[in-house]
Amino acid sequence: MKTVSVPGWGALHIKHVVLDLNGTITQSGKLIPGVLDRLRRFHAEGLKVYILSGDTRGTLAQMFDQTSGIKVITTRDGEEKRAFVESIGPEVTVCIGNGNIDVPMFKAARLAICTIQAEGATTKAMYEADIVVTHVMDALDILSDPLKLTATLRG
Repeated sequence: MKTVSVPGWGALHIKHVVLDLNGTITQSGKLIPGVLDRLRRFHAEGLKVYILSGDTRGTLAQMFDQTSGIKVITTRDGEEKRAFVESIGPEVTVCIGNGNIDVPMFKAARLAICTIQAEGATTKAMYEADIVVTHVMDALDILSDPLKLTATLRG
């Protein structure tokens, strides 16, 4: 577990990182370079990493092997994503996504990050996020660096 104390926000305990697939960690169905390495690093640091997706392109299973430590879960809709976040402990979960399907999990999680990339983001997702970034690598960098997280969230 990773703990960051943020003035005006409180202690942020991070145990789980939950990410959407399409438009968040992929572009046109292909993993964005550097994402898999960063997610493996999170796993090595003791964080549990989950990819939740409706698997629109049918590529989810092929992207992650059993040895990566990343758990892959197919979900049909936003309510399934929310239910999953609630089942693992929303108070210790960070969610990263970009679409309407991510809004319910954003509402449940302790910290929600919306990415606006080549495939865009919905205004509902941006509105429900605690942080909005222009690239998933920026989101992962913020989670990796407690000072960036503090600077962004402090009240």
